[in-house]
Amino acid sequence: MDRIIHSQFESSDVYYDYASIKVPSKKNFEPHFHDMTEIIFYKYGDVSYQVGGKKYKLSKNMLVLSRPTDIHCIQVDEGREYERYNILFDEKKLHFNIYEKIPQDVNVIDFNGNVDIVNIFNKMDFYCKKLSGEDLKKMLTNLIEEIFFNIIIEVNEKRENTYTETNPTMYKALEYIDENLLTIKSIEEICNQLFITKSHLHHLFIKHLNITPKKYITAKRLALARQEIYAGKKATEVCIKCGFQDYSAFFRAYKKHFGKNPSGIAVKDEGF
Repeated sequence: MDRIIHSQFESSDVYYDYASIKVPSKKNFEPHFHDMTEIIFYKYGDVSYQVGGKKYKLSKNMLVLSRPTDIHCIQVDEGREYERYNILFDEKKLHFNIYEKIPQDVNVIDFNGNVDIVNIFNKMDFYCKKLSGEDLKKMLTNLIEEIFFNIIIEVNEKRENTYTETNPTMYKALEYIDENLLTIKSIEEICNQLFITKSHLHHLFIKHLNITPKKYITAKRLALARQEIYAGKKATEVCIKCGFQDYSAFFRAYKKHFGKNPSGIAVKDEGF
């Protein structure tokens, strides 16, 4: 993948980069989630964004909002060059309770024709080249808040959030998982609810999300567990609350997924 970074900044609370991808490949964009909220703003490209059972066709000046624990992926439709801004930030550090004012079902916002939002991202690129350290961090945080005010205005005026279901059965399966994430005992439980075989459910997940049902459920539970641990909860308590049967299984899954154990001690990253 030929990736060109035009500007970049990283701190504990904010990550930002503005990049072009010359030759994108599907294998580079597997389902994943983040600890923090993510914003992607597309300047141009031919890609789709998928979160759960919803798939959005993206075009110029569309903004994607991924919340913590959202398992999502970018699908390259034609393999053509695209350019985007990417921001990861700790939503708890924003002022005015601005984050809570965005409806939970809003994932993609079309800002085509909105010059103001384009200028905000241009400012990010400019300041990233002129400032550094805490000064740049503060400026980026202020601009992120400005982005959120624009999202609220756009959503209130248009309320457009068009998507297609990846597959009706798949959509129902993901809905059931979200609603029963902490109590699901087995994959067979989902199959019984949808009147399908285990092999068919497995096929749907691999086809549409490139991940097995079991791995998807585990990832969702681990994401929730990590948030609870970051909030100060004990790992032993979080383990049971988040649907794991015993602490040893939770410990191994957490360490494999995040590269560190629940107490925060780093280990060799074994991947997802």
